[in-house]
Amino acid sequence: MGHVDIEQLEINHTYTAKQLAALWGYKSHHALVKGVFHPKGSDILILFVTKQRQPGLTQFKNELRGNMIKIEGADKHGTDQLLQKNLDAPVNRIYLFYREKHTLPFTFLGKVHLIQSWIHTDTASEFEFFIENFESIEDDTSLLDYIIHYDENTSVSLDVMCQSAKKLTHHLKCERDIGNREQVIEQLGTNCSICGFNFAETYGLDIARDFIDIHYIGGDIPESQIDPARDFIPICANCHRMLHKNRSGNVTWKDLKKRVAYYQKQPDFEQLSLKFD
Repeated sequence: MGHVDIEQLEINHTYTAKQLAALWGYKSHHALVKGVFHPKGSDILILFVTKQRQPGLTQFKNELRGNMIKIEGADKHGTDQLLQKNLDAPVNRIYLFYREKHTLPFTFLGKVHLIQSWIHTDTASEFEFFIENFESIEDDTSLLDYIIHYDENTSVSLDVMCQSAKKLTHHLKCERDIGNREQVIEQLGTNCSICGFNFAETYGLDIARDFIDIHYIGGDIPESQIDPARDFIPICANCHRMLHKNRSGNVTWKDLKKRVAYYQKQPDFEQLSLKFD
C-alpha cells in the first residue's frame, strides 16, 4: 500500500502520474488520476483536474480563474458527498493537481479550500475551490479583488486569503518599487535575461530608453535584505507574462531561458513536454 507524502512535492512543479505513483509507492498510477483520490486511512483528498481530456472521454467543464477553480464532479456522483462534507467544516486537507491537456504532466498547485457547491442529480455536480498558492493567479489583481468582495458566508478563512495576498503584495511591491528598478537596470542592464530582447534597440532610445520589467526571484525575505543584483532579473513583458502564468507549462526563469533558446533554433514549437535538465 502506498503512502502519500505531500511534503515531498514542490508547489508549481510538474509531475506525471507515473512519477507520483513511484514517489508514493503505488504499483500503478491509474488509481491516482480518477478525479478525486482519497488515500486509504488518510485525511487527504487530491484533485486531479484536466481541462481537455482525451478524445472519446467525457469532457468536464473545469474552469481555472485566478485563484479560483470550478470543477464538475463524477458522472455517477460517487465523490459528491466526499467533497461536500468539506464545505461548512473542512474535515479533509484538499490538494490540487492541474493540467490544461491530457498530454501534459500535472502542475501541483498546493492546498485548496471548497467554498461553494452545486449538487445535482440529473447532471454532474459542480464545486468551486479557492487556491492558497498566490503564484497560481493569472492576473495580479485576481486575489486582491476576491478579498475585496469577500463573502463572510464562504467556508474559506479570510486569514487564508489574506496570507496569500500578503505574499502576493510583497512580490508585487518589490517588482514595482522605483528604487529597486533603477538599481536593477544600473547593475544588470535592460536586456531581457531570458530572451535577450532590448526595447530601445527595437523601438528607439527616444521612447524606449531604460524600458524593461524586473522580475523578483528573492523569495520571502525582508525588504531591508533585498539585493537588486541577486534578487531580480530584468525581463521583457512577454517573458514576464510566461513566468507569472504558472499553469501546466510552468517553468522557472532559468528553464524558460533554455526553452526560448531551444525554440529560437528549432521549428518544432508544438512539442508539449520538453524537459530541460
